[in-house]
Amino acid sequence: MPPMLSFLHDFLLIFIPLFVVIDPAGTIPVYLALTEHYQEAQRRRIAVRAATVAAATGVLFVFLGQATLRFLGVRFEDFQIAGGVLLAILAVIDLLIPGKPAVQQGTLDPAEHVGVVPLAVPLIVGPATMTTSLLLVNTYGEKYNNLFGTPFGQGIVACMVCAALLINIAILLLAMWHSGRLTALVGRNTMAVINKIVMILLAAIAVSLVRQGVVSIIRNPSGG
Repeated sequence: MPPMLSFLHDFLLIFIPLFVVIDPAGTIPVYLALTEHYQEAQRRRIAVRAATVAAATGVLFVFLGQATLRFLGVRFEDFQIAGGVLLAILAVIDLLIPGKPAVQQGTLDPAEHVGVVPLAVPLIVGPATMTTSLLLVNTYGEKYNNLFGTPFGQGIVACMVCAALLINIAILLLAMWHSGRLTALVGRNTMAVINKIVMILLAAIAVSLVRQGVVSIIRNPSGG
């Protein structure tokens, strides 16, 4: 495969899991519920604030998360299995319980900070998004380290993950900006169905992560 096509292929494989965990179809109904008492202009300011905070938080975690993992001496395979289990739990909770995980009724603050908590964190950038971002950096880091050397290859992958994350948040911002029209066009029930399908895909990705981690540990128990 030509280098440019290989790069685009990898970027697409990074983009899709982040799109799944950010889950615009599941986020929009919660955003509408959080902002139903606001005017249109206020709702759009909340959407911009949420997207900005989520983007900054996500990018910061992509770079600091790697350093934290190394400092704690945690193997990537350990994090891969733990992350896969966490994603599976989040997907199951979302499938079985109405609404979004980690967004309880008591935390829905109607004040001006609603764009930060709970909308930006943990709704847009929460445990699933953070875990997936870090897993993606580690998954593709070895390939790009072999191509460009260490640590430049891993830095390139981190930038790819950040770019995919920012594009996904931009898509979500666009959806929140036009959420009224979108809901009227598609319908809340249809969006709820789409959200459940997305969560099934997330559960499948989670199982794949656990499988890859277990296989890696069996092949290399010492981690050397």
